[in-house]
Amino acid sequence: MIRDLVSLRTFVTIASQGSFAKAADKLGISRPLATKHVADLEKELGAKLFNRTTRRLSLTEAGRTLSSTASTLFGLLEGAEQDIRGATASPKGTLRINAPMSFGVLHLSDIVSEFLCIYPDVDVELTLDDRTVNVVEEGYDIAIRIRRLEDSTLLARHLGPARMIVCASPAYLDANGAPQSPTDLEQHQCLVYDYLARRGTWSFDRNGETENVRVAGRLRSNNGETLVKAAVAGVGVALAPTFIASDHLKSGALIPLLCDWKVLEPSFYAVMPPGRIDVGKVRAFVDHLVSAVGNVPYWDRGLDFLD
Repeated sequence: MIRDLVSLRTFVTIASQGSFAKAADKLGISRPLATKHVADLEKELGAKLFNRTTRRLSLTEAGRTLSSTASTLFGLLEGAEQDIRGATASPKGTLRINAPMSFGVLHLSDIVSEFLCIYPDVDVELTLDDRTVNVVEEGYDIAIRIRRLEDSTLLARHLGPARMIVCASPAYLDANGAPQSPTDLEQHQCLVYDYLARRGTWSFDRNGETENVRVAGRLRSNNGETLVKAAVAGVGVALAPTFIASDHLKSGALIPLLCDWKVLEPSFYAVMPPGRIDVGKVRAFVDHLVSAVGNVPYWDRGLDFLD
């Protein structure tokens, strides 16, 4: 059994920060002491925990296993501490959140700002990234995911649907006509999001009838805002999340298409490592997020074609 929790905490911090120097600064210790803690831990375990080069630090297989387990352990300990201090105590500490870029810029930044005003003893480290982060290994308390959630050891709180709509500008439709069925999209310039689970395939359903359509066009991007702006400019047809396109749809800058077909769409989730949901700062933020978004996401209100 690992006897030195200080060395274990140092290891977990280095794993989450990806750097001995950053971890040492965060913990308020010297880099040589951080190095010694890891060396002591490796000696006790008889296993190498990090692969180190001059340019890159990465976890070994043993390191990944220990990081996952230890992060869960410290999360449970923090939760227990919060419970002991009393459920009415104000949340404290640093909350590390990861979210997709467009959702973070358009919506989460305001929600986080409101949260910080309510809870003055909480600090937030918010990173925006469209890749799927490893919540445990990278040391996040919460990650916002927009997808169909796969089976996972992570805890998840459902936040609502992530509605998707096919749309194009009036200028594009005047020049090219409107698709009347999903298969018509094969004849259109489609704006393709590179991070879809099935890149280049849009899936639709109507009364149990499913259509999977291969789409292509002159613009592909890994950023949804870029594609929506291109659609507004008349470049092509977008399959856009309403949390990005809502204002353009309400103003008429984008026209919804194929509304009698349901786009197979993901949902919003807040995912957390095991043991984190009962930590005061995590629970407080997730509750605040759920309240801010609403039972019907506020960006979907007024979009009558979604009814």
